[in-house]
Amino acid sequence: MEDKFQNRYSISSPRLAGWDYGAHGLYFVTICTKDRIPYFGEITQSDLPDTALLQQTDIAIIAHNNLL
Repeated sequence: MEDKFQNRYSISSPRLAGWDYGAHGLYFVTICTKDRIPYFGEITQSDLPDTALLQQTDIAIIAHNNLL
């Protein structure tokens, strides 16, 4: 069921009901950039089947080191 907010339709939350998102755990984060510029690198095909690699940029390495 779609709800209306400020007279516009919106979708319901993709979050899992009852889950404490403030708790410790592993999370997958998707970051969308303006004009889809690949600031963090390019996804390339691996030699292994069904596997891809991220060819990281310097920005990606800095972000990774600071998010650990």
